[in-house]
Amino acid sequence: MLMIDMRNSTARITMREIAAAGRRYASSPIALSSFMAGVRLTPEVLLEGTWRSPAGAAGNFAFFRHLMLGLLPQRYDVHHLEALGGRFALRLAGIGRHGDFTTMAVNRRVVTLTGLPRDDASGLAIVDSSVRADVFLALWNGMLADLAETTLAHVAAARSAPSQQH
Repeated sequence: MLMIDMRNSTARITMREIAAAGRRYASSPIALSSFMAGVRLTPEVLLEGTWRSPAGAAGNFAFFRHLMLGLLPQRYDVHHLEALGGRFALRLAGIGRHGDFTTMAVNRRVVTLTGLPRDDASGLAIVDSSVRADVFLALWNGMLADLAETTLAHVAAARSAPSQQH
């Protein structure tokens, strides 16, 4: 596998590749895969202006905040999250305190907050999975590229279909 770099905003990786790498990219690839299975992307997401924004340190991590706090709650299946226990604590490693997020099901809606839940007994942060921020960016790049390719194929097929007008 190629090394992924946050400065290269075109890098792509799949969940399958992350799982195959074991703990090289994510502390719990199985938990991360289970969480990501709840993401529901539709072609409308391609119109989001944030995809044109720089990611990583140059963008002051605004990409990750927008993704986790703005886009993910709108595009995540609340029933899937409830099946996972109603909460998922994700750490994007390598970006410090800016990379801790907790996604929860609240009143049949998905909400993401910054920070991680704490264990009552020990006071330690609970992390369901930690993934390198550059890998998370590449995962979303791959998902969006796949969505774009599928959307373009559907548009091309619709244009080449015989007209239904009489």
